[in-house]
Amino acid sequence: MKGLPAVLLCMTLAVAVVACGQDKGKPKATTQATSKATTHKKEPKAQKKAPTLAQKKQQDRMADCNKQANLKNMKGEERKRFVSSCLGGRA
Repeated sequence: MKGLPAVLLCMTLAVAVVACGQDKGKPKATTQATSKATTHKKEPKAQKKAPTLAQKKQQDRMADCNKQANLKNMKGEERKRFVSSCLGGRA
């Protein structure tokens, strides 16, 4: 009997999710407020910056450590420990 409120809550949430997704295929009515909001021009996205020398060096070290782990056919926790120690300079 204690689980009944939890079950009812879950069912209510499930029904709400289904009900919210039902109108996705229908076109929405346009109003002046929404048409004005969509006429604003978007600002251009910021260009990606080139990685710094330190970032490039770290990326190269990560690639080398991953290659070594691949050659040793490491997976899971063993791979994580190896890559971590490799990046720390202990491999």
